[in-house]
Amino acid sequence: MKMTWVTWTAPWLVFWLSVVSPVAAGADVRLAVPHITSLLEADGSGVYQRLVSQALKAVPFSVEQHFYPYKRALRSFERLRADCVYSFTDVLQDEFGRDNIIASFPLGKFSFYLFTRQGEPALISTDQLPAGRVGGVIGHESYLRQIMDDLDSVLWVTSDEQNLEMLRLGRINAMIAAIPDIRPYLDNLNYAPGHPLLVGYDRITCHDTDKNRAFLSALSEQLIKLKDAGIYQAVAGSLYVDFDTRTWLTSAGIPYPAR
Repeated sequence: MKMTWVTWTAPWLVFWLSVVSPVAAGADVRLAVPHITSLLEADGSGVYQRLVSQALKAVPFSVEQHFYPYKRALRSFERLRADCVYSFTDVLQDEFGRDNIIASFPLGKFSFYLFTRQGEPALISTDQLPAGRVGGVIGHESYLRQIMDDLDSVLWVTSDEQNLEMLRLGRINAMIAAIPDIRPYLDNLNYAPGHPLLVGYDRITCHDTDKNRAFLSALSEQLIKLKDAGIYQAVAGSLYVDFDTRTWLTSAGIPYPAR
């Protein structure tokens, strides 16, 4: 299996960074930032932005982050206006081919569910949806086409907040959204925790170039340290969804870093 980034033991990493640092220090990595409720925000306060900001303090690369509406961020990457983008890993590997897209250690784990109003029955499958009465966020079709045959039946809006308002007003009977993004609003929603529609990981996703490989390797080394030190959980708070570092690395065919 091809590794999406490379993790070395500490002595070899020190040597490698000493080789690439003079070049990497002047590199400009353009990172597209889509809006993901609670996780990536226009003011930079999102959970993932704060984690990456901490990791970049120890990474010898200059990174410019540009915030876009969700779908525009994806288009910016596809049209080579950005070197990297938050999330979209599986979507872009399917589009460009797995040999052309690389990605970092995960910033977090997410799961899509069907949500109804509090007090209404939970839905466990898209087969239970009334036609034309489900809300979705523009751009999420990149993921939802994996689990829905009829995307034309979805009422698309620009944010989870809009879907929540339409659900409250009865304009839709259900909405599709992700945990942990939607957690701050769960008091008003019902869902079936044991029946996710789709499970994935949010990562920094890049075009496969030598520069981007070096960037992701250095970034991932720091992200692993933050995760293992409990910083992920401290920063995310109630939005934290746990996953085991060693298990994820093993499943990706990447060796766990020596300590």
